Amino acid sequence: MAKFFGSVQEFHHFIGPKVRNAINNSTRKHREQKGGICEHCGKQAELQSAHVHGRERRTIIEEVLRRYLDDQGNVLGVLEEIESRILVAHLPIEDTFKFLCQRCHALYDSGSNGSDRKHSSAIKTPSNDHDRDFSKLSRIQLWADRPHQTNHHVIRAFLALERNGQVEHAHLRQYCIERLGIRNFDAHYASMKTDAGNGHGKVFFDEGSKVKMWDRARREVERFFGTPSASTSGLDQVTPRS
Repeated sequence: MAKFFGSVQEFHHFIGPKVRNAINNSTRKHREQKGGICEHCGKQAELQSAHVHGRERRTIIEEVLRRYLDDQGNVLGVLEEIESRILVAHLPIEDTFKFLCQRCHALYDSGSNGSDRKHSSAIKTPSNDHDRDFSKLSRIQLWADRPHQTNHHVIRAFLALERNGQVEHAHLRQYCIERLGIRNFDAHYASMKTDAGNGHGKVFFDEGSKVKMWDRARREVERFFGTPSASTSGLDQVTPRS
């Protein structure tokens, strides 16, 4: 049987299309049972399979791949077995997919359930326009389990500061450098805003002087980091200088 050895990104690049087709085939029966009626608008149309938010294809694939990672973070395993586990991880189909027309699928992916006008507005906002393909999302769980890592501290600091209102970039930077002793904060923060190259993965984005967290990333952060408690390294008592 064929084996795969490579990075998670290489798996997505070389094996991803095959897995995507297998997933689509696995949903065909359920899609056909809908009789061409969109679950959202109720109109007759050619239906598409839309992953439920929080259970996107990449997210599920990377959850399965974790069990095949070696010490260097590479994937090593039998392709047939990995694909089978990915398909099983999509079950039950009803909990993982919505069967929608093309328009409602686009609305759902953009995070909007409103009119065309609202949809047009929604897809222009950073939190929706790019909230689709987070290739390094699985790292958030790893950071949550590694409190010694800088990425863990930056996320904790952001959550604590956010409890007092919107987070100013200057305040987050000041706290991480002066209170947590994080060296090269600017480089670490920049790496937490992109999936490209050696970036750590899209968690934050800037909106003027404010630091925002992507919706997709927030769901994972809330899942694995939870809400900062009063005992979390004193972070709840953050009072940055202006």
